[in-house]
Amino acid sequence: MIRKKQITTSIRILSLILLFSHGSFGQQSQTEGNYRQPMDIPMLPSGTFGELRTDHFHSGFDFRTQGVEGHKVVAIADGYVSRIGIAPGGFGKAIYIDHPSTGQTSVYAHLQHFNKVIDAYVKEAQYKAEQFQVNLEPEAGLFKVRKGEVIGYSGNSGSSGGPHLHFEIRDTRTQWPLNPAKYGIKVKDFIRPAITKLMVYPADSLARINGHRKQQVYEVQGWGEQHFLKDKATVLAYGKIAFGISTFDMHNDCPNKNGVYAVELFVDSVKVFGFTADKFSFDESRYINSLIDYGYLAKHKSRLIRSEHDKLNRLSMRESGLSGIFTVDDTLMHKACYRVTDHFGNTSSLCFNIKGSRIEKDTPVKNIVKQNGWKVTAGEATNLKKTAFYASIPADAFYRDQVLEVAESPDKRFLSALVKFGDNSIPVHKAIVFGIKPEPGGMNPAKLLIARIESGKVAGSMGGKLMDGYVVANIRTLGDFALVADTVKPVIKAVNFKPNSQVSALTSLKVTINDNLSGIDSYKPMLNGHWLLMEYDAKNNLLTYQVDERLLKGRNTFVLTVTDKCGNVSEFRTELRR
Repeated sequence: MIRKKQITTSIRILSLILLFSHGSFGQQSQTEGNYRQPMDIPMLPSGTFGELRTDHFHSGFDFRTQGVEGHKVVAIADGYVSRIGIAPGGFGKAIYIDHPSTGQTSVYAHLQHFNKVIDAYVKEAQYKAEQFQVNLEPEAGLFKVRKGEVIGYSGNSGSSGGPHLHFEIRDTRTQWPLNPAKYGIKVKDFIRPAITKLMVYPADSLARINGHRKQQVYEVQGWGEQHFLKDKATVLAYGKIAFGISTFDMHNDCPNKNGVYAVELFVDSVKVFGFTADKFSFDESRYINSLIDYGYLAKHKSRLIRSEHDKLNRLSMRESGLSGIFTVDDTLMHKACYRVTDHFGNTSSLCFNIKGSRIEKDTPVKNIVKQNGWKVTAGEATNLKKTAFYASIPADAFYRDQVLEVAESPDKRFLSALVKFGDNSIPVHKAIVFGIKPEPGGMNPAKLLIARIESGKVAGSMGGKLMDGYVVANIRTLGDFALVADTVKPVIKAVNFKPNSQVSALTSLKVTINDNLSGIDSYKPMLNGHWLLMEYDAKNNLLTYQVDERLLKGRNTFVLTVTDKCGNVSEFRTELRR
């Protein structure tokens, strides 16, 4: 934690100027709906709370910033800065403000930079740590802010895909994200959610959908309360069935397709499924992979919200006590209705008929474990050891019982056997410890890593370290794997200057750093023998030094050392003249 005594005299003076320009700091009571907007431009969402993202739910609202950076970002209420985060990915530059009067914390992320006082505080801390990435927790009250005070400027830092503000409200005690739409964040929205697809699944081996044992997809037409199945189709079913739906929401004056607030399903007026995006814990965010049809996502790059409840899905946003399954055991007509609500009260519905369709007595499909299959019971830890690999699966790795196809085969393209371990249509919750044995007498083990293989080619690195004769990594993806070596040094290139050149006219120096496989592990910039702050934008592989007094007049020596995760090192050395 950075203590107040560590702040330089200049920062103290700036703090006092800002404080007294506001007058005395008071505790004004905030109630639900009493927060102001975080920017003085129209609030146009490009992402909503609880939205379905890769391996997680979106924890706030993303607001468009008119395609540019630099809009003023202000505190939504009185409070104090409790945390400041700087990272090359994730939230990038983020600031957290506690509001004691409400017991809540507001979060502002992907910022370009902070206000002058906080920028100076952060820079001092970074130089003290000799590290760009920092997580700072100032003393309570060191940086007091008033409602509407500028705390930073919108940007595109971290893992942002374009200029925008990521905004959150959290419960201060638990740090659970809360839905900002319930706390006065105003968005123009008169548009009802869209429903685009229905999936019906057999929930056991006896069930049939339109006479088939496999899931059936139905296209959806219509709008608002008048969504219907294409051609007014009727679902013919028998046995235990479950459902899935594809849905999105839009807002006025905004082209983005965003997530919805709530999804409910009723069959014969009885509720069988409910999902509501009010709040959640970060610890449960990965349960999204149980809520959605993960296999459909892997194949079609599109998300369906499933009704069926997996036994190890502990997601609090899913209504408890509902199985999501409806049993058809007659030949009657049953009416099913989905009701979808957006974050500002607009609703849509999809109603369709399910007709009981008796079938002749049939032999159910048995869950036959193939010769190369490995049955894993959800909730039970288990281990598998083969000639070329081993896997240690924790109890919470899978949401439901699985049969994983496992195989190993020699392959001269790689430095180990090619290992098949399940496939990418099966979601993994808690990481699996996975080890592959290197071929004897091969490459330096320090250069080896586990690679994900697709169509016989390396598709990505899973990392790995040598342990007890195996290269071992924690994996959360299934598929084909093998060992490969990374012996290639990172590549360093100057972007806006030439080595050994005059740079007096430049306000910043930019350098790209790239690695071919294992990824960048660390970088160390030095100027005239002293550590230099260079901001790292990981998504663009870009390092930036904002020129300051450390670049002296005359000749300067700049050295940048970059190391990848397999220990390969590159050095860029040049003279800079100012």
